[in-house]
Amino acid sequence: MKLAEKDKDSFKFIAAVVVVITVVHVFNILTAGYLSDFGLLPRHFTGFTGIIAYPFLHGSWGHLISNIFSFSVLAFLLTRTGLARLIAIFMISWLGSGLGVWLFGRMHYHIGLSGIIYGLWAYLLMYAIMYRSVKSIAIAILVMFFYGSMVWGFLPTREWISYESHLFGAISGGFAGFFYARRDKQRYERC
Repeated sequence: MKLAEKDKDSFKFIAAVVVVITVVHVFNILTAGYLSDFGLLPRHFTGFTGIIAYPFLHGSWGHLISNIFSFSVLAFLLTRTGLARLIAIFMISWLGSGLGVWLFGRMHYHIGLSGIIYGLWAYLLMYAIMYRSVKSIAIAILVMFFYGSMVWGFLPTREWISYESHLFGAISGGFAGFFYARRDKQRYERC
């Protein structure tokens, strides 16, 4: 089976994110954690650069691998609406979770791709609720079946887990899902 060009581009984007976070993790290990200080430190201007860097930093191989897997699956599901939409939701979730954590997060370094993952997750769910197409609802059912337990990530269950990035990523992705579903529905109704 031959992949469509848009699918190839989406896979390239997903693969590029996976390669970058893996290379950053290996470099961080080889330099004895040199990059760890570039995590997001709330309400400190020195930590403001962490808004850019924090999704690419991970605390362990387990952290990295679980984030790679979840990101790849959710990003693939989101590619059904196209690469441009995937990149937009990725960026909205990245900046929304980063700014939310910087403004309201606990005073320690926050790292990991999970803010973006929660943004993708919330986008897929909110889009299905608002748009109500068979395809979006089927995707939301898959997401809830396999990733429904992510709701527990909003609770401060472990000190070293940034529930704030989960929360603000989900808020950002949810707003994006609401906005894009309304826009897409209006475009569909005009046709």
